[in-house]
Amino acid sequence: ADTAMDIYLPYSDLKEEEVKELEDFVSLFPGKSLYPLPVAESFAQRVSSNNGISIETYYRILAIDLLPDTVERILYLDVDMIIQGSLEELYYTDMEGYPFVVCEDILGILNDFHEMNKYRMKIPEKYSYFNAGVMLFNLSYLRETHAAEQILQRIYQDYERYEYNDQDVLNEMYYDKLLWAAWDLYNLPPAIYYLDRYALKEGRVVFADYEELRNMSGSPEKFVDRYQDMSYVMRDKAKIIHYMGAAKPWNRKREGAEGYRIYDEP
Repeated sequence: ADTAMDIYLPYSDLKEEEVKELEDFVSLFPGKSLYPLPVAESFAQRVSSNNGISIETYYRILAIDLLPDTVERILYLDVDMIIQGSLEELYYTDMEGYPFVVCEDILGILNDFHEMNKYRMKIPEKYSYFNAGVMLFNLSYLRETHAAEQILQRIYQDYERYEYNDQDVLNEMYYDKLLWAAWDLYNLPPAIYYLDRYALKEGRVVFADYEELRNMSGSPEKFVDRYQDMSYVMRDKAKIIHYMGAAKPWNRKREGAEGYRIYDEP
């Protein structure tokens, strides 16, 4: 589409000709413009990154102060995503009084480490832990509260404690100040989704985690009675598919898995 879109690129180690190539590439698409945001190399000397995640993951925090004052909101998306629908409704969410719009970390729930992440970050039971791959930033709010300075200070002081880098920091600082977007629309990992019919009768939408699926696999009749496979429906409805973890859309080789198979189908 010819919708106008400004793309901001924080970077520290790209060469001038590489930046120019990127600008030329983006300009091939009507209405799209690239704005480079150089990051001082001194930043990388103050922190390191955990879990094999590149240091550039922190640049979304630096960008809060690097972006022009005229930009009041910006949508951050991880690179390992396929966009298959309009994001306008998400982008124009009313964020009055909230710093971020985020999506719950469904992969953590399916893999049964969501509660551990909450425990690590001391997040109370009634709140959730979000995945930072999709984040709508309320830049006006963040500037007024000097958020970048506070977030970076915490990272500088204690980055080794944060297993998932700034995702952990943001959850720890903002768990009770967030607006939530639907993960099944805007941050869907390639997976098999079995809806729990029993929970649905109680008015709760719950998907079986992998431990439940393993436990039920030996009882096919009980399994069919309790769970309904919603994988194809969710795949087709999602606006963003997020390839979290090691298997990326651009990988030509990876271990086969049912969860990926249905996302590979044309």
